[in-house]
Amino acid sequence: MGAFPWLLLLVLSQEAEGYSGGGVDPEEVVGIFHESISLPLEMPFDEEVENIIWSSHKRLATVVPAKEGYPATIKVTDPRYEGRVNFLEPTYSLHIQNLSWEDSGPYQAQVNLRTSQVSTMQRYNLRIYRRLSQPQMTVNFGIPGEGGACNLSLICSVENAGLDVTYTWISWEDGADTAHEGSILRAFWRPGDKAVSYTCRASNPVSNITSRPIRAGSFCADPGYPLEKASTSFCLLAKGVLILLLFGTLAVGSWFIRVQTRGKVPRMKKLKRDRMRLRKKRQPGPSLS
Repeated sequence: MGAFPWLLLLVLSQEAEGYSGGGVDPEEVVGIFHESISLPLEMPFDEEVENIIWSSHKRLATVVPAKEGYPATIKVTDPRYEGRVNFLEPTYSLHIQNLSWEDSGPYQAQVNLRTSQVSTMQRYNLRIYRRLSQPQMTVNFGIPGEGGACNLSLICSVENAGLDVTYTWISWEDGADTAHEGSILRAFWRPGDKAVSYTCRASNPVSNITSRPIRAGSFCADPGYPLEKASTSFCLLAKGVLILLLFGTLAVGSWFIRVQTRGKVPRMKKLKRDRMRLRKKRQPGPSLS
């Protein structure tokens, strides 16, 4: 008989938990950074609702549903959501605009019924992601020996990618495609091999974007034109262009200075002649006494 009260208490607590929704896993909701999201709320239409309390890390808002002749009363209590939330009738689902990273996390809606002392509870877990930008590809390659063959490391990345990003390299050869998981793909190429194109695909729960295809052979040298020579020639060419631009700028500057100087010399000579004439006119004539 001593165990009966404890057993009765356990059964009552389990029934209360099940009715309130406490034993149900939260609904996973995915939102997009700087966009909007709605947390859907199911209402017991067969019973009259006293109010709805929306909460996140703390109480967010209290909603008193509309009645005949009276509009709904909404009071937002968390200033961080002021001006960014709406409650969509008839269920008063929570709609959040301009999502920020701080908006992610747990949410819950407590629906209090007028005819019952037990509340229903719905829980959510909001995860926010950014739309991915175009993947950036980096190619590292080297020639291990003679013959023009080279090893390549293809690296795929996305700026400000955030969490839960997956990378997949897709290669096309002979009309068939092969997928390679991971952000880094290692490949081998030698002159005479068939041209293989590689494309990187970056994905997260809210976006899926593919890069432009690249050919592995384009980063390796032809047999008669080693990569080191190509790189050296390119550097020399770039330096030569810069030197030519420098000399050209100096030549134009010198010509401009000479033109300005030539224009000033005749004017200076004319001013000197005018001054001499004025001095001669001002000198007194010989005395007659």
